[in-house]
Amino acid sequence: MDNQQWIHKTMNKTLINPTAGPVHWEPKFPFDLVVAYEDTSTRNRAIHLYDHLAQQLMDDYDFQCSWWKFDLLVSSPLLEQAADAAAEANMIIVALRAGNELPRAASGWLDAWAARKDSRKSALVALIGGLGQETRGSCPLQTHLQKIARQAHMDFFAHEFDLSETGAAFTREGIEQRAQAVTPVLDEILHHRIPVPRWGINE
Repeated sequence: MDNQQWIHKTMNKTLINPTAGPVHWEPKFPFDLVVAYEDTSTRNRAIHLYDHLAQQLMDDYDFQCSWWKFDLLVSSPLLEQAADAAAEANMIIVALRAGNELPRAASGWLDAWAARKDSRKSALVALIGGLGQETRGSCPLQTHLQKIARQAHMDFFAHEFDLSETGAAFTREGIEQRAQAVTPVLDEILHHRIPVPRWGINE
């Protein structure tokens, strides 16, 4: 059957069966996500969270994501681009290693977009790796990021992880372990109100 015959046959079916109308298309809500990370290990943890978040929400939301490595933000043009993207984002994920101070480039980027954030609902997610058992839950870096989120009127989520988890082999067991590792913060985000139009996914 050539293309012309197929078109003719399809048109006849539509005329005979008027219920076979065009498929109804529901537009998706935009979801702008910005991820900033320190190195490969912290980037990998952000990838795990992004993948699972997208899987849960992709039916309703159109994901647009930009990725920024901190040491590239020493360039003023890139810093401005990253700050503009974060200022407009529905969600910002910051993935870095534990420490008392933020990397200089990261600090400049945070200050730049925080000053531009408007009153629209958004969220800041902190993924912090390398915390010792004795410092979990009391990390100065997490406290600082939470303060930035509060000043910018953003929801705040934090997840602490072992850096060794991000280097797990790409076996079935390794993938399952990484999926379980991001489950707590993923569940917290999903059971909260997602910062986009049609805000509550559980409503």
